[in-house]
Amino acid sequence: MRKLILSSGLPRSGSTLLQNILNSNPEFHATPTSGIMDSLLNIRKSFSHSANFKTQHRLDLIDDMSNGMQGFLEGYFKSKDGVIFDKNRAWPNKLDLIDEILGHEETKVLWIYRDPVEIINSMEHYYNKTLLIENADEVNGSSRFDTLDARVASYYNLIDGPLTCLRDAIEKGYGDRIVFIDFKTLLKNPQNVFDHLHQMIGEEPYEYQMHDIKQSTHEFDGMYNYKYPHTIKEGPVENTQTKIILHPKYIKLVQNKYKNFIKFIESHKLDLLI
Repeated sequence: MRKLILSSGLPRSGSTLLQNILNSNPEFHATPTSGIMDSLLNIRKSFSHSANFKTQHRLDLIDDMSNGMQGFLEGYFKSKDGVIFDKNRAWPNKLDLIDEILGHEETKVLWIYRDPVEIINSMEHYYNKTLLIENADEVNGSSRFDTLDARVASYYNLIDGPLTCLRDAIEKGYGDRIVFIDFKTLLKNPQNVFDHLHQMIGEEPYEYQMHDIKQSTHEFDGMYNYKYPHTIKEGPVENTQTKIILHPKYIKLVQNKYKNFIKFIESHKLDLLI
């Protein structure tokens, strides 16, 4: 592992496509949704609460634990010589932890986003496409999904979590380390997006074969009851148009709920691709 970059952003916003384009560069290794952050947090939890660690003076062990967590990261990606792009939507507000582990403040975050109306629209589209299978959350009762109104409310949670992590990162002063990527721009001008991305992460330019992108990351979508697929259309990156199926009432509700998000992005578009 020569360098670690964190991939994040909103759901249904092209993160799978982004990771697969990155993987077409032989110097890069991009993951599907990763459990690396969970593993690091579990190590931290053990260090914090294990009776065996608590019998020792842990302040004297901070450097040892930091080295151990760094060793875990480097060991996990030992077979990958280039730049690692590890994907998890919660990475932005864990930048301070990564800094502590790696011993520097150079790690960047790629944060891809999309119009929230299109995100909610995509979620509803795939809910209906697999209507004979319940949403995974319906195991605890279907009332949250019985009506469109209830489903839209549940979809908000999937957007609000990543937004909270982003807002926390920026409020902690990490805004200049976040590379914002607009999904529509990625589809419209993919090479321009990646030229900018390479510049922001300090990597040499690379001419991507945007006409022939292959699926290289794999997630078992049965885990999510097939409601949130992580597949791409192989071949050229195409600027496709989204067919909106949401009732106008919900379009207005979503736009109103996330109007501050749009302003938030606009006011922090340090590296925003427009």
